[in-house]
Amino acid sequence: MKRREFLQTGALGAGAAALLGAGCAAGENPATGDDAGVPPSIAALKPRTAEAPPPIDEAERAERRARAQRLMGEAGIDALFIEPGASLTYFADVRWGRSERTFGLLLPREGEAVVICPAFEKERAEKGIAGRFEIRTWEEDESPFALIASTLRDVGKATGTLALEESTRNFIAQGIATAAPALRIVSGDPVTHGCRGIKTAHEIEIMRFANRITLEAIQAAFAALREGTTQQELARNIREAMSRLGYPGGWVLALIGESSAYPHGSENPAALKEGDVVLVDAGTSVHGYQADITRTTVFGRPSEEAVKVFEIVREAQARALEAAAPGKTCGSIDAVARKVVEDAGYGPGYRYFTHRLGHGIGLEGHEWPYLVRGSEVVLRPGMTFSDEPGIYQYGKFGVRLEDIMVITETGAELLTEPAAALA
Repeated sequence: MKRREFLQTGALGAGAAALLGAGCAAGENPATGDDAGVPPSIAALKPRTAEAPPPIDEAERAERRARAQRLMGEAGIDALFIEPGASLTYFADVRWGRSERTFGLLLPREGEAVVICPAFEKERAEKGIAGRFEIRTWEEDESPFALIASTLRDVGKATGTLALEESTRNFIAQGIATAAPALRIVSGDPVTHGCRGIKTAHEIEIMRFANRITLEAIQAAFAALREGTTQQELARNIREAMSRLGYPGGWVLALIGESSAYPHGSENPAALKEGDVVLVDAGTSVHGYQADITRTTVFGRPSEEAVKVFEIVREAQARALEAAAPGKTCGSIDAVARKVVEDAGYGPGYRYFTHRLGHGIGLEGHEWPYLVRGSEVVLRPGMTFSDEPGIYQYGKFGVRLEDIMVITETGAELLTEPAAALA
């Protein structure tokens, strides 16, 4: 189960019935057809898919592979092996599930990539590969690792250095090491991080659109809050909003009241009432690129303490944005935000601001690098992070604000407008 998604998995029967009645209970006129029981702020949403930037094309992926080969040369790496996952999508647009049968892309430092594939899956693989790469196969009674070793021999790399993408499973690493003992096996991070960690203008354009769609869905759901709304109903409203905008299948963490003090959520059967803090963390994807937005509001009149905490968090997010720039370290940006929180009396360290400031994001919701205390990773233009400070008080409430930040040539910018006020 993905991060923050466990609150989505409750029973739908009684909750769905409650959602259908929520609008009428609030005095709204019942709608008909697809809009029956849907709050007006969500029913008014229209698909925005026609506005989306174009997807990544094969020319861009070819340039990614060429960049990877340049980085391999700089790092003294002779070939890179990539299992199915985000990196295989990034470099080759090959989408394949992982199993005990080894499948992957072998990219040599010079020349064209080769796909390693179970023989009985070759025809299926050909549909997605469409002639772009050579496919080499292994039968059920043969070793895929011996095939990888022989392929490396064919390209003159039998005794070179093979890098493995960071998510490669141990049995594959061990199998290759046994089949090709003369190979030196190393981490592929200098290559994959050097490519995926630095977004192009096109990638940033896609991510900006995905985050704006997510924010629009959250705002529509906040406008539909009514006394008695439950966490499950709020989450369903946001997912309905995403669907109406043309992007179904997003993830949602919707928290009401004391549950908001748990950064990744907590079950809470209590219905929304006056003065409750409401925290929503959600994201959709566009062309595979992930969005991640958090907004915190209050239903009705906020308490003085809620307003105070919100302003501290808002200031921490803004100061981190101002501090971020090429040449700074990831750890130093976390320190800037954490100092704002500590100076306001919500410290020390992780006492109330319980997590790192942010994570990298792109084709995965969490990816390298991370804005975390002590990190010496140096910021570079094109890096993208969540900027998400928070203050969490168990038994009371939590406040988090999150927008995606991109490092520019001279500083940093958010892909969405930051929250201006609590209510």
